[in-house]
Amino acid sequence: MKLMKKFFTLAVIAVASVFGASAGDGYIGGSIGFMHNEENDSPATNQFTILPEIGYNFNKTWAVGTTIGYTYTHFNGYDANLHLFEFNPYARWSFFRSSNNLVQLFVDGGAGIGLGSFDVDGDDSHTAVTWNIGLRPGVAFNVTKNFSVVAHVGFLGYKGANNAAFDGGEPRQGGVFLNGNDLTLGFYYNF
Repeated sequence: MKLMKKFFTLAVIAVASVFGASAGDGYIGGSIGFMHNEENDSPATNQFTILPEIGYNFNKTWAVGTTIGYTYTHFNGYDANLHLFEFNPYARWSFFRSSNNLVQLFVDGGAGIGLGSFDVDGDDSHTAVTWNIGLRPGVAFNVTKNFSVVAHVGFLGYKGANNAAFDGGEPRQGGVFLNGNDLTLGFYYNF
């Protein structure tokens, strides 16, 4: 639990430093999601994710930001739950903008860590740790000067997990991922 408190404190400091640096070029937003998953050899799961995001645009090409989020996974029919707090800082390279700035294509390059617990049978709790490093391509639709709809599609990199996180459904995989699980949709308020 002390490790989670230190992790949370570090995440708050990082967000405060990014937020404090922004003076007219920042953005805040994020995404939420819910997925019900059933596979042949696995128990059905319900997963809820909330990923607040904050960032700062240095110019029209480069930005930095981070997501600090929470994922909860429940295994239906079992008394097993995964709670995971995530911290994912990134650098964003925007390589295309339409002439009216409506469409923006970008790539986020970053690394992240997740800390939490995997609880089995209500009292058997194990510390869950995840990590990742890679690139996430995305597109932003800048609807107005202050409002954007943002989607990330796919992942190129590596995702790892300790045994407790792996038992809780987190992947250990590397390569190029282009499937529905790697699609996120979020909203930004630009200030």
